[in-house]
Amino acid sequence: MGQEGEPMLRMLAEKHMQSTINPRLLAYCPTMDLLALSTTDEQVHVFRINGQRVFGVAKRDPATKVTDIKWKPDGKTISCLYLTRHVQLIEMRCLRNTNSDFDETSSLDEFIASTKGTGITKLAPSLPVELAFIDIASTLPKLSTLPIDGSQDDVFSSRISLDTLFKPLVTDSIGSADVLIVGHEDGTIHISMSEDFSIGIFQMRDADPSLCNSNPLLHCSHPSSTTHALLVSTRRDELKGLQFVPLDLRLISRAGRHLTLLASKVTELHNLLRYLHQTQQHISAEIRTSQDLPSKFMRNINEVLQEKSDCTWVQAAYHLVATGHCYPAVKEWLVDELGERGHKRWDKAVNTGYENIRRLLHESLLPALDRFIVLISRLRGLSRFQHSDFALGLSTLELDNALDSANCLQLLSHHLLKCVISELKQFGAFSVWLRHEIEKQAADPSSATAQEIAEKDMGFDHVGILAYIQGAMTQSRMLIYSGDPADSRPPWDLATEGGVLFELYKRELNSGRNDARLRKKLPGLDGLLDHLQMQSRSLFERIAETQRRKVHFGVPTSLGVGGYSCTDMRMIVEKDGNANSNLSVYIALGSSSREASVKITRIRLLVENGVSSTKTVQYLNIPVGVGTIRDVKFIDDESLILALVDQDGKLRLHEHAERATNAMALGVPRLIKVDYRLKDRFGRILSYRERSLVYGYEEAEADRRGTHGNCEIDLTNPNDMAMYTVHRFAMGKAWAPRRLEVNSRKGRRIMAILAEDNVHYRLFDIDGNQESKSSDVAVDHSEKS
Repeated sequence: MGQEGEPMLRMLAEKHMQSTINPRLLAYCPTMDLLALSTTDEQVHVFRINGQRVFGVAKRDPATKVTDIKWKPDGKTISCLYLTRHVQLIEMRCLRNTNSDFDETSSLDEFIASTKGTGITKLAPSLPVELAFIDIASTLPKLSTLPIDGSQDDVFSSRISLDTLFKPLVTDSIGSADVLIVGHEDGTIHISMSEDFSIGIFQMRDADPSLCNSNPLLHCSHPSSTTHALLVSTRRDELKGLQFVPLDLRLISRAGRHLTLLASKVTELHNLLRYLHQTQQHISAEIRTSQDLPSKFMRNINEVLQEKSDCTWVQAAYHLVATGHCYPAVKEWLVDELGERGHKRWDKAVNTGYENIRRLLHESLLPALDRFIVLISRLRGLSRFQHSDFALGLSTLELDNALDSANCLQLLSHHLLKCVISELKQFGAFSVWLRHEIEKQAADPSSATAQEIAEKDMGFDHVGILAYIQGAMTQSRMLIYSGDPADSRPPWDLATEGGVLFELYKRELNSGRNDARLRKKLPGLDGLLDHLQMQSRSLFERIAETQRRKVHFGVPTSLGVGGYSCTDMRMIVEKDGNANSNLSVYIALGSSSREASVKITRIRLLVENGVSSTKTVQYLNIPVGVGTIRDVKFIDDESLILALVDQDGKLRLHEHAERATNAMALGVPRLIKVDYRLKDRFGRILSYRERSLVYGYEEAEADRRGTHGNCEIDLTNPNDMAMYTVHRFAMGKAWAPRRLEVNSRKGRRIMAILAEDNVHYRLFDIDGNQESKSSDVAVDHSEKS
């Protein structure tokens, strides 16, 4: 790669893609050696370090475009943002898809950030608190998978997906909160917790008038801080500028430990409601399917009987069971039309339907309701344990109403299960009798076979047969409990009836009234589930509204006007002279002018009671020389790395001091590593210059052209260029990097470099020994699918 004796980063792998890579969509996993990228054909791929493809992200809509990809800081989840403002989260452990939809009116989503482990104030161990976090839901039976249905979300059809959706709360996560922040080009910010619990959408222009025409570019945070940082591009009077905006998530500091429990349980409630809704849809579909074929058979015989015998199939069948006399029209229908084949179809359709309904009730609906009641009871206890109406947004009254509806669903499900078991038993007796009658009517009355068939009558359950003929054969009670889509029932009035909903259901179900009265009086399973979902939405909205009031945008800080070729941002915790911890945000800006320079802005924040304010703003300018900085990235809390492009469009890298002048003239590609704290690894002093917080566009433009701070690093000097350069490609090789991506993992920091042709990329070990040769490089020139 380079000349012998020259300092070189060890290259780990190189890969050549068949499709062009989108240079904006490149993300290296912070905890595993996985690289995620998106190609121009809108396909997202994840590769191992050796170039082997791990998996591809399947899009819900093949026509939509990918606008951003990000890894969760723990490396367990990758998030993909689409043009329709649809966010797709894929968990690496089981490649589980979680889909979240946001407002689909915007055109382009620029930025997505997933923050793990936002610090919650550590409290002393408390036995009541520890008991509150005991997850008894893990002792409940696991929910069963649901049948695959192409018209529904199939996330509940996999055992792995179910276990991931309803995984117990990990004790280690009690002191942290998962926050998903999505920024959009129109200046809106969407915040959610625990993947599915939406806090709300915020307009940045409402926070400050200067953010009217804003577009979020970058986001950064620190695990021990509830304050996040946003880098926003703004436009005013045809001038483009950059603004730093602090984002205070006070909901984390105010709610404390209970926020993790609340977000986890609300997310689980949301998933349970989806599971209950799909289970109810499957039950309704099975009920319709089990009744369709018998209804078709009975319509045919009813038409014939109305013409010939002036009766219905119910009357004729009852007459046949009670007297043994068979009407000629019924005999003809049993022998010629229904026959053995039709009976098998009838028997299979009804038996399969009843068995599926019983399985869905027993293994899916009732266990899910048990979990729902446990979760609601847990939140109800939390709401009564403390003044959570202000801190968490929980309402004991709303939780009581949701618990009342869940109890009604449970009661109705048990009655439906009893009905299914009873009707299944009755149909079993009816099916045996019907098969016997088909054989009997088809046999010659004078034959020995007819005599043998007649002797089998004594073994029939005539009570069950007659009960089925009079009831479930034409009008199953399952329709009363489950609800009929064609049935429009008036809403019930609790105030008029008196008592809670559960008592009303219990009284009506145990009153022994006829089916017509019951159908008119009470909604079925579908209506009651809709009522529970409406109550849950009100509960979720109340919680979200309470948390939205604790989200605060700080006062924006102008960083200047003009264009920059590349940007990066990092938040760290620094100690001051009094050993106090202060929150600092470093912003690196690569200039797009001919005279390249790196402008580093240091913003110190003062955080009190979860609200941040800008304490000081300091600048430092590192001159680089003639050329354009292609990309800049913070490696860790001490150093950053940048790539420089000369006027010929070549990216310049590292060479020794004696070759510096010639190499710079030839435009040799180079990577430069610079320490951005007060003192670098070579003892150079970086003195940041402080400026006033009152900073307008005119001052920013004038300041941009001046010198920022006293910096002993001057990369226009060939000796300094050679000193700070860490890698250089061999002369004459037509390989120029375009985009840098660093994983920042201690002890295993790897940098991915995308070539200027957007087809090649290389991986380098930043922490490894610098070598002039690398014999263990994995080179992959074929994309594996």
